[in-house]
Amino acid sequence: MSAYQILGPLCGLLLILTGCSQQDGDAPVKPPLEVHAQQLQLQQSYPLTHRFVGRVYHPQTSDIGFESPGTVATIEVEIGQQVSAGQVLATLDTRLLRSEVQQLDAALAQNRADLNLTRTTLKRQLALSRQGYQSEQLLDELRSRQAQLQARQRQLEASLESVSIRLQKSILKAPYSGTVTRRQLTQDQVTGNGQVAFTLVPNGAAEARVGLPVRLLERLQTSQRWQASLDGRVVPVTLLGRSAQVDPATRTVALRFALPQERPLLNGQLLYLEVEERIAAETARVPLTALTAGVRGLWNLYILEALGDGSYQIARRDIRVLHADQTHAWISGAIDDGDRLVSTGLQRLVAGQRVVLASDPSITANRSDPK
Repeated sequence: MSAYQILGPLCGLLLILTGCSQQDGDAPVKPPLEVHAQQLQLQQSYPLTHRFVGRVYHPQTSDIGFESPGTVATIEVEIGQQVSAGQVLATLDTRLLRSEVQQLDAALAQNRADLNLTRTTLKRQLALSRQGYQSEQLLDELRSRQAQLQARQRQLEASLESVSIRLQKSILKAPYSGTVTRRQLTQDQVTGNGQVAFTLVPNGAAEARVGLPVRLLERLQTSQRWQASLDGRVVPVTLLGRSAQVDPATRTVALRFALPQERPLLNGQLLYLEVEERIAAETARVPLTALTAGVRGLWNLYILEALGDGSYQIARRDIRVLHADQTHAWISGAIDDGDRLVSTGLQRLVAGQRVVLASDPSITANRSDPK
């Protein structure tokens, strides 16, 4: 085989390899990925919001009933009915009381007649006594009789007034305007002293009672603003006072709050009081979109480490979540104040990857460069 036969194929192969190398050198370099970042700011505490359940109540809610025993004659209202102050709710049978009034009236009339006779007799005997025709003993007896009849008259008048008051109290009236929420009487029922007939909830401002742990009370300020969740709405509430003792069952202290009068509230409605507590810890607030799951119960952040040419390298840091809400988390771990973290788009990134900031002006220049 001649030298020309060997060198010919080798020269052709060399030309092919040289052409491929030139094509590879002219291929465009893929630019680094753009990321959105923000700076970490370390804090010495983070907010922890507690929710404590309480109940709505009207402070003037009353259990009312008849003071005197008797038989229920009429019931004028039903559960859920609105009543006004002074409206009749129920009445008792008053036939015995009216009969007693008639007896007292008759006894009082007889007493007055006897008293008038005694006064007339005493007047005559005094006239005879001045003439020397009457003894002092008879006069003393008449004076005593007159005093007894006067005392009896006062007794009968007091008894008559007592029966009159009992007649008035046989009509049960609403002490204030409100709503009847419970009825515990039926017609012809015999009611006793102090038995509850109706429960009446007043129209007007309502309050709420919420129990808080003692440790939180020491950290709260009387001037702070309070808010609560009621039927899914956040409403401002005003602290009225707090109990001076700890509930032995719940180990909490009851706080009283005034509620806004935007709409009628029902006794027993649930209310959730939101109380913010500051927890001392070195932490940073980051968006939830900046977190990715790690190992052994930890979470990861992607921190940007500058490379010196305007680009950055992704570094993964292990962190621990101290607290989180719907949008942000408070974290601690291998972070420093001023670190730049990637806030979104973590699914496109891996540790060690080269990236640039989306707000970097050089990005726009690179985009406009046809290369």
